[in-house]
Amino acid sequence: MPDPIDSSREGGPGLLRRIFGGLWGAVTWVRIALANIVFIVFALLIFGALSHDSLPQLPERGALVLNPSGDIVEQLDFVDPVAQLLDGADHPPPQTLLADVLDAIHHATEDKRIEAIVLATDALSGAGITKTRDIATALEAFRATGRKVIAVGDAYSQDQYLLAVQADEIWMHPMGFVELTGYGGYQSYFRGLFDKLKIDVHVFRSGTFKSAFEPLERSDMSEASRLETGELLQEIWSAATGMMTQRRQLPPESVDHYANSLGEILGRHKGDAAAAAMEHGLIDAIKSRTEMDEALAELVGTDDDGRFTRTGFREYLRAVRPLGIGDGADKPVVGLIVASGTILDGEQPPGSIGGDTLAEQVRDAADDDDIKALVLRIDSPGGSGFASEVVREALLEFKQTGKPLVASMSSVAASGGYWIAAPADEIWAAPTTITGSIGVLSAFPSVSRALGEIGITTDGLGTTAIAGGPDPTRPLTPQWEQILSLSNANAYQRFLSIVSEGREMPVEKVAGIAEGRVWSGTRALENGLIDKLGSLDDALKSAAALAKLDDYDTRTLDPPADWRQELMRALTGSQTTLLRQLAAVFGVGRVQEDPLLRLLQSADPMAPYALCSACVAP
Repeated sequence: MPDPIDSSREGGPGLLRRIFGGLWGAVTWVRIALANIVFIVFALLIFGALSHDSLPQLPERGALVLNPSGDIVEQLDFVDPVAQLLDGADHPPPQTLLADVLDAIHHATEDKRIEAIVLATDALSGAGITKTRDIATALEAFRATGRKVIAVGDAYSQDQYLLAVQADEIWMHPMGFVELTGYGGYQSYFRGLFDKLKIDVHVFRSGTFKSAFEPLERSDMSEASRLETGELLQEIWSAATGMMTQRRQLPPESVDHYANSLGEILGRHKGDAAAAAMEHGLIDAIKSRTEMDEALAELVGTDDDGRFTRTGFREYLRAVRPLGIGDGADKPVVGLIVASGTILDGEQPPGSIGGDTLAEQVRDAADDDDIKALVLRIDSPGGSGFASEVVREALLEFKQTGKPLVASMSSVAASGGYWIAAPADEIWAAPTTITGSIGVLSAFPSVSRALGEIGITTDGLGTTAIAGGPDPTRPLTPQWEQILSLSNANAYQRFLSIVSEGREMPVEKVAGIAEGRVWSGTRALENGLIDKLGSLDDALKSAAALAKLDDYDTRTLDPPADWRQELMRALTGSQTTLLRQLAAVFGVGRVQEDPLLRLLQSADPMAPYALCSACVAP
């Protein structure tokens, strides 16, 4: 019987085979054509993104508008530029890089076209006192040239106001409010819920003040945590109020009085918060938006639209930053690596610290003959103890090259953040840096009682007393409780030894200032945990001095990125609908998981956490 598909061996393919062959050929042609179109579109986009013909033109005179948005950070989360591309609206980015703010001010200080800086704080979510200090230092250099800094805002949150006081004048909208509330440390506690659900949480800690998992085992704050948090918040609040009163030339107690008596103050002004702020010297003028524009126009002139002449700091940076081609090619380099976020195991994107990712960056710096010294800029409350040790081992390898290693602490460098700072030849911090928290903890939940309530039981057998490991569906056995407790204690002793070795300090002395206790930069200097108080610039200069460099360049060493990340970074400025669609197709717009959740789900050996719960920097 003839084959229905191949009905004629001499007459060529059968009808069905010819039909399917033609359809497959058409599909293949369409697939190749689409691939070519996508390639051409991407090539055009890349060419446009890398073209320098579209650089903004700066006016001959005008104001630089410093309008940070979101949080001011040491390192941008990778998701941010992609999220901006995927968002159809022209929103400002949800984070602002501290280095961009400082770079814009430094350029403006030398640029005679910039006649004033306008601090527009309405889109700022937070910066913290340590990063604000860095900005204040840069603005002070600008003001020293005789030019003005004006702060404008509809209203001012506490973080916004802390930045605004660095201006010569502060203007606010008539319906505005200066919200000074002080710093608070409040969190939810889940012991009552877990008792109702019959969930048992076993916490193992080494260090009296190690309180990161307290919410899982208590219904309220422990006395140790209350003491530590209270002293730290008061110290930082005093630093913040001191900065405000000094810049505003107010009595030392004035900000505290305003915050503690705000209800009474507003009552006297019948709820007019702007008038209350004006009376207490917190602002200089109450102006509508139109009046602000008119006053700024008198200061710096007007553009073709009749508004004050201005340049946004992001556009300004695009215009004034050097292209970096051939610049300083023959100069030795002080490398800068930014370690920002929770420390997690393996490879992680920017915004988190991956143990393997950061270790590879350090090894690359060690192998680079141009790099003569390295500064590790840390802004982290810690995280995985194992990942912290992976980074420390890479730093010790770097030191074997003979190149100086300097650690520079930003707002927070505590617990695992201090773990990776300990090997440095020098450790620098700001007075308000939160550091220390030398301690280790781990936790294990058991839901066996909860499952029993709904009729689920666990049974089986094993060849040893510890077979099956610690299983959340079974009660934690005494032997496993002993294993986890001893492992935690061993990790703590290792932490103490690491600090002892790095700081050349007896273990007994380290133990006396450890116990998971958190310290400010000022107290850390007194305790010998850091070497000097200063900024990132100070740390870079010190690293150069240790390397005996007089003429050198600094270079930020970015983490390695795959081709999709590099492409999206290059195309960040292109806000086309097509590009956003292509980004979604290529899967680069995924939202990152909560790093703390990822930490708790990590597979670290014995899961020791060097994490600081009191280290959300105000």
